[in-house]
Parts: sequence; structure tokens; C-alpha cells
Amino acid sequence: MKGENTFQCPYCGVGCGLYTNKGEVPLDDEVISSDLKVRGLKNHPANKGLICLKGVTLPITWKKNRLDSPLYRKNKNEAFKRISWEEAYEIITDKLSKLSSEEIYFYISGQLLTEESYVINKFAKGLLKTNNIDANSRLCMASAVVAYKMAFGSDGPPCSYDDIEDADVFLFVGSNAAVAHPVLFNRIQRVKNPNKVLITIDPIESETAKKSHLHIRINAGTDTVLLNAVLYLLYKSGRIDKEFINLYTEGFEQAIEEAKKYPPSLAAKICGVKERDIELLAYLFASAKKLISFWSMGLNQSLNGVMKNLALINLHLATGRLGEKGCPFSLTGQPNAMGGREVGYLTNGLPGYRDVRIEEERRDIEQLWGVNGINNIPGPTITEAIDLILDEKIKLLWVVGTNPAITLPELGKVWKALEKVFLVVNEAYSDADTLKFANIVFPAQIVPEKEGIMTGSDRTITFIHSQIEPPPNTKPDWLIFTEVAQRMGAKDLFPYTDRKEIFEEFKKTTKGRLCDISTFEEKDLPKRWGRRWLYQTENGWKFKTPSGKAKFYAATFDIADIDKNLLKEEGFEATLKEDEFILINGRLKNHWHTMTKTGKVDILLKQELPPFAIIHPKDADKLNIDEWDLIEISDGENSIVRVAIFGKIQRRHIWTYFGYPLWYSETSTNLLYKDRVDPYSKEPDLKFRKVKVKLHKKVKLEEY
Repeated sequence: MKGENTFQCPYCGVGCGLYTNKGEVPLDDEVISSDLKVRGLKNHPANKGLICLKGVTLPITWKKNRLDSPLYRKNKNEAFKRISWEEAYEIITDKLSKLSSEEIYFYISGQLLTEESYVINKFAKGLLKTNNIDANSRLCMASAVVAYKMAFGSDGPPCSYDDIEDADVFLFVGSNAAVAHPVLFNRIQRVKNPNKVLITIDPIESETAKKSHLHIRINAGTDTVLLNAVLYLLYKSGRIDKEFINLYTEGFEQAIEEAKKYPPSLAAKICGVKERDIELLAYLFASAKKLISFWSMGLNQSLNGVMKNLALINLHLATGRLGEKGCPFSLTGQPNAMGGREVGYLTNGLPGYRDVRIEEERRDIEQLWGVNGINNIPGPTITEAIDLILDEKIKLLWVVGTNPAITLPELGKVWKALEKVFLVVNEAYSDADTLKFANIVFPAQIVPEKEGIMTGSDRTITFIHSQIEPPPNTKPDWLIFTEVAQRMGAKDLFPYTDRKEIFEEFKKTTKGRLCDISTFEEKDLPKRWGRRWLYQTENGWKFKTPSGKAKFYAATFDIADIDKNLLKEEGFEATLKEDEFILINGRLKNHWHTMTKTGKVDILLKQELPPFAIIHPKDADKLNIDEWDLIEISDGENSIVRVAIFGKIQRRHIWTYFGYPLWYSETSTNLLYKDRVDPYSKEPDLKFRKVKVKLHKKVKLEEY
């Protein structure tokens, strides 16, 4: 397959290599009727030719409801007017010139190309000298990033997909990989090992759990307790790797002291699991040939998210399960969230895995950019920015490639902020929910209309070759920001006339850093940066911490929304009132985030049920709810309506999809979630909310 025909899938973080039949003989296809077909790239290290249905149907999404002109309205109760690019640039530069840097905020996306994230980050931190920039990675990867940095000194994943084929134990914790990362899960299923074991820890019997050898159905939010109990058991039975701990780690004593608070008998009651399940996990960590633990939003989106991550990493460190013995593998949620981390697009980041708080690292970038005065104080996160908008301290919000009107927590408050602020949106599609609040809309291009790089979950960088002509009058995001900067008098700082110039500049920022790609050429891609086992050296292990040793942490358990009775013998249900449930959520197999793309594909829509919630049949019976009835889920302030589906879910829990757009379901799940955040990562708690459930309307299946 010619390199010009290849690109990376723009959906989940697996980073699948795809190819099209552009300029070649048409491919047979029973799924879509399009001249351009998409298939999995056989020699790509991420997917090895595999592809999911979302990837196959990508061509259907490329042309529907596309924006093809800048839009503007001074007042949000007016209709948009089509304007020229020059008029749009004049409006935005005038606005930016009249505001202080701290009155401006950028909210960008893990779906952008690395070059685009780099330019926008440079625009904020280099030109405007503000760290008021965050990305939707705050909603998915922040807790994993912080935990990796605390434990290893860097958030570079310590292993790669190459580790899958010779592993014998795969542990999924808070990850429904069969749905959220389907190609990765398919690859694991294909591992030919008679001793292969798959275990899933999740409150609901997810697709991943159904295909696992064991499903440990845990009470939501209690993962830290369970993992501490496993560490306690490993320590008590003498099955830790003392040599690895002594040579390559520090802080073990503090971690064990915390773990001792959770003997299996107590942990089983708190977590709602069996003691023998805890014993089995300890046995596997002690005895497996190679154990890989995968986790995703079930650990990250929590008030206790960083501690959940650290509790899992502690188990790997205690048993020496790195390299040939295993890996703690955080699954990236978005196609280029890893690339965004490389350019430092969160509130504290700078390119090349640098931090604004470290003077030497600020000076590096100031020298490379030719600027002075990069701000050394991290900016507010996106949830904090919403409050600052309501307080009239932030007056302009520029959203790029994401849909915060659906994805942020406490949506009632978010909508008020979006109504209040002057909102600029770079968007490709005319039906995205956030456009309802916009003042200026820039019509952007999508993958694979534009060229550039993305980095998948295991540090593999893929080059995206343009496969289709973009709609006339649209532009890639890097060019939009470059042209605005040039009109603000910053042509020397933003001299780019071609995307490749940005790639070459970004490469220089990585030289000598952990994520060094300074010698990479586009023709060499796909290629992974760093060693296969990132922290391994010729003489053992060396981490990016000051001591060179990995760090254990006392993984404390403190969740405000779970009553302290949970730490006593009464167990989980003692924390709930008679009519209360815990609302949890996840993804649908055939849809991506807020369905801005996948909602345009009839075959994907037909394969999903109406907006639904999964409830335990015994809980439903107590509420006089039959399957297919409409139910109301309420937090006392807001409510959503869903179709009741019975399933194997932990009692007093209820599950629904997080990203239903308003055009599809009329009510959004995130109306019910508050903007409470993890104290370390500032990632919102989007997986635990006390709600009440009641019958809304009796409905029979044949009525649908």
C-alpha cells in the first residue's frame, strides 16, 4: 500500500493505521456505498490490519453537514451571518487586542493534529503569555498523567503494544476496552496462549466483562480499596519482589502502611466483591508470566482518580511487573491526547514534556521560540474557567475541535457560562451542540483532509496523508491561528506557510527529552519514540524522578460523596438512602463521544438502542419498572429520561451513555454530574453521582 494512501483513525486512542483506495481499484464493501473505502493497514504496529465499524464507515462522515464559511453574530439571540475570512479575522483580532491575556481562554482537543496543538499552545503561552489553555484531555487522561508522573517522573507509558502478544494475564480496571478500544481488545483476543486469562473489574457486566474469564463486579468508586487489599495480601503472604523494590523503588513502607487498613475481609464488604476474588488477583500478580493492566475512565474520572491509578501502579512496582514481566498501561481516550501531552497543551505544560513551573524548562522554550516572559503559574483548568466566566473574569473563550456543551460536568452551569462569554469556535460540522452558544465560527478541516502527525496510546507516531479534498473555504486549525497571529503583528513568531515547518520546529523542542523525535522523518512513520520499555537501561531500570527510582505512594481512599460508614463493617449500601442509586456511565460501541461524526451514519444509528439506562432487574422490580419503560433519573435539581434495560449491574447502580447529544436524546447525562474534581489532577468526577430513579412512563417494546 502506497504511503500516500495512509492515515491514522481519528477516533479512539489506539492509533490505528488506515488506508484508502484513493487512485486504485475500488474495494469490495457491503457496509458503505462510497467511492472511497477505508481499511486497516496490515503493517501498522497498532492494529496490524484490524479495523472497527466506526473506522470502516468514516467516509460517510466526511461531507455531511459541513461548515463552509465563517459565521458571526454579535448577539446570541440573532441568526448567524456568513462573513469572509478577512472579516472574521478582523473581528477576532479586535476582540483579542481589547482584552488582557487573563481574560482570554483556550479550550482545545485531543482530536487535533500535533502541529495544531503546538501552534495553539504557542499562541497562548508564547504570544499572549497566558497559561489559560486546557484540553478535553482534562476530562479523560489528567489523572493517569499525574499518577504516571508521580510514580515514574514522566507520563510516558512504560510499555507498548508489542507487549501484548507474549502476555498471559490481561487485567481491565475501569476499562470497557471491547467497546472503547475495540481493535486493541480484538488483538488481545487473538493472542494464542492456552494460559491466557482476562479479568475485568467493573460495576457492570460490560462487553469486556462478558468476554473475560472473570468479572469482578465492584461498587463504583471503591477501586482504591480493592487494589490496596491486593497489595496487603501480597505483602502478608511474602509474594512481593523485594529485590526489585530495594534496587529500583522508594516509598514502599508508606504504601504498605496504607494498604494494611484494608484487609480482604473489610475490603470485600466495602467493594461488594468476594474475598476469593482479591486472593485470585494477588495470586496472578505474584505468579503470572507477564501481566498487563489496562485502565481508562473508570479509574481516571473520579475524586479519587489519582489514588486509584497509584494503587494499581503500586501493585506493579511491588511485584516488579515492568518490561518482560508486565506493564501498567493507561489507555488514551482520544486519537492524539498523547501528542497533546508531548506539546504540553494543558494548563502547566510546554513542548517536549516540559512544565511552566520549572525555570530551566521555561528558559529552554523561550530560547527556542525567541520570546521572554512565559508565565510560570499554571492557568485555571476548564472547570475552573467556567466559574471565572460566570464571575466575568474570563470574557472570551476559544473552543477548538471539541463539544463542551455536552461533555463538561454540571451542564446547567456550563450553558450559562457559554451564553455569557464571547465564544469563538473552530468546528467542522454545523450541527455540533456548542455552536448554539457561539459568536464566531471558523470552518475547520478534519482528518484526513489535512496532513500532520498523531501519537497513539503506546507512543507510536503516525503520519496522516491527506485523502480527500476539504470543502472549499475551510482551513486547518494551525493555519487559522497562524493567520490570526500574523495579523496581530507576530509574523516572526508564527512564520509558517506550510504545516511541515511546524513539524520541524516541534521536533527541535523534543531534542534531548524523553519524547525525543528530533531525528524522525515523516517517511519513517509510523515509529514509536523511546525504548520499547521506556525506563529500562542496560543496567536495570532508571526513572525520570530526582532519585532515578520509581516511587510508591500511600494510595489513600477519601471520596466525599461516599459516607464514612463505607469504611466500617456495614458496607456500601449503608451509604445510600432507600431510593438512591449510583449513576455511572460509559461509551457505546458504535459511537464516538458526542456523535458529531458517528451520528451521521445510519448503519451505526440502527445498531444502537434508543437512549437507554441499564438497571438491575431486582432494583427495577422494587420501583415497578418493566424493561423498555421510560425512567427518570434525577439528582434533585435536574433529570434525564432514558429507556430502562435490564442487565447484570451492581445493585443500586444505574448506567447510561455519557455523550448523547441533545438532538438525539433531549437530555444530556452530564446535567446530573457536578464539577467536583480530583485534588491532584483536577479531573472531574464523571463516574459517580447519587441519584434517584423512578418510573416516567410505561412503554412496551413494540411501541419503539
